[in-house]
Amino acid sequence: MEEVLEKFGLTKTEAKVYVALIRLGSTSAGPLIKKTQLHRATVYDVLERLIEKGLVNFVMKNDKKHYEASPPERFLDMVNEESKSAEEKKKIATRLVKILNNIEVPKEQKSIAHIYLGNEGLKALMNDIINEGKDFVVFGAEGRFEDTLKYYTKQWARMRIKKNIRAKMIYTEGTRAAEWKMNEIRFVPKEYSSPASTLIYGDKVAITLNQEEPVVTILIESEKVAKGYKNYFKLLWKIAKP
Repeated sequence: MEEVLEKFGLTKTEAKVYVALIRLGSTSAGPLIKKTQLHRATVYDVLERLIEKGLVNFVMKNDKKHYEASPPERFLDMVNEESKSAEEKKKIATRLVKILNNIEVPKEQKSIAHIYLGNEGLKALMNDIINEGKDFVVFGAEGRFEDTLKYYTKQWARMRIKKNIRAKMIYTEGTRAAEWKMNEIRFVPKEYSSPASTLIYGDKVAITLNQEEPVVTILIESEKVAKGYKNYFKLLWKIAKP
């Protein structure tokens, strides 16, 4: 039971105290300390945190606090509250994006290169591909997305199908290809292998350094650069084999 509560976001001691309260019912701190075998100060600290979360309440009996666990249904209430909060934040974020995108930036100040670090950088790139909504090509692909973001890539694949975003991918022989719907895959000999994956979509080129920790993603926004990489991809595609 305590492990399930930890997955919900409670700490190990919070879960222990909450479960003990469920079993003891309304009680003063003394029996709770004895039941959990935790230090007195720790129990009081945890109780305060659980009260703040709405998982514990107390009443005064003979000038002494008696604590009791809130009904388990409180966890469902918390989830509903979080969902409402997330929906509200999404609405605010949508409005904010529109406002910020309408702010004009002088051309000479516009940045054409962005660097992202770690898995969140990969997610940012993949989200941008969905937002762009255009077919893309990849060479030097080594399956990094699927290995690093296993669950997210499945969701991403479904979004691609929904927006009809197709891809042509070139792998080196011997590597595991991402066999998703909407992908056309070819292979080149191992001597063409690269420590980086290059992805081109719209007027953007994303270079992912797969062997770095954390993984580094460089996103270049340039029509000319994107066109040059697309021409290079076409050459590779001609010599690549299904």
